[in-house]
Amino acid sequence: MIERFKKFARRIWQDFSRGRPGKRFQGRYYRRQQDSRGRFGVRRVFNLTLGILLVAASAVGGLLPVLGWGTAIIGFALIAGEVLAAARLLDKTELRLRQFLQFVRFTWDHSWAGKVLVTGVTGLAVAAFVYLMYVSLFVL
Repeated sequence: MIERFKKFARRIWQDFSRGRPGKRFQGRYYRRQQDSRGRFGVRRVFNLTLGILLVAASAVGGLLPVLGWGTAIIGFALIAGEVLAAARLLDKTELRLRQFLQFVRFTWDHSWAGKVLVTGVTGLAVAAFVYLMYVSLFVL
């Protein structure tokens, strides 16, 4: 049973990762619609409900790295498989994130000052995150 689930998950990930950036989630949405049986099938209702519950749990989990962002991304991906607007939003977000990471990589690769800048900004972001976690957990 576990091996069967692993093969199924691996096939879904391979299909998803082969997709063109900026069209992956929409492609998944269209594949899900072709495979579905009716407008409100059991699988569709289950995926939407689970996605919404994961996003809600992420909001309760706050800014925690795994419980917050990790479950939110999974929840949004489940919703995007069933709602075209969510799939389009995630595709646009993926493209913007890729542009940002390309800019960071370019800045890092082209000078020592770029390395200092990226390291400093990352350090400030981590310090701000730790401070926010401290305030939200111990002060409030």
